[in-house]
Amino acid sequence: MNFLAHLHLADPEPGLMLGGIVADFARNPEIALLPDDVRCGVRLHRLVDGFTDRHPVVLRSISRVSHTLGWFAGIVIDVYYDHVLARNWQRYSAEPLPAFARRSYRVLDDQFQQTPRDAQWFIRKFVDNDQLVSYASTEGITATFARISDRIAERMPKRAIWLPDSMPILTSLDAELTADFNAFYPELIAFAADSRRTLVAS
Repeated sequence: MNFLAHLHLADPEPGLMLGGIVADFARNPEIALLPDDVRCGVRLHRLVDGFTDRHPVVLRSISRVSHTLGWFAGIVIDVYYDHVLARNWQRYSAEPLPAFARRSYRVLDDQFQQTPRDAQWFIRKFVDNDQLVSYASTEGITATFARISDRIAERMPKRAIWLPDSMPILTSLDAELTADFNAFYPELIAFAADSRRTLVAS
């Protein structure tokens, strides 16, 4: 899952929410220095990712685009699922998406100084660009794919790919991918709730 889902699944605990963001950026030595609740958020993020990566509905979504996108199909589906979640936000939350986004940004701002350095640059851009709300629009999700493509080109130049080119196939499959997401996400919500109880108890 991508960042909107991770924040939603960690809400309303600030430490879990921050951990859900920094998990993709912090190295293990840095994670060991984080407060207990943020470390729990990192563990929750990883449990959610593991559940997602193995789920047959998610694998079905990936198979819908893998013939075109190959190794990058999973990344694209993660991001597109956030697009589907943002567009269908009222189905999963009574709080409007802009209000949830503002509250999430406050959580990240309030804890910015204890955030690992590699995550700080991302969080600043994430908040300044109102990333969570932008996921709801085609333009916003296309821009997200462009930023990911830039990072891939920088870190793995031999595997460089322009992910915005995937938008035509994604939009042509939107009904199927939306149905997949709405079948899968309630199960993920239940899994995350159970995982949170286990993490808090441990």
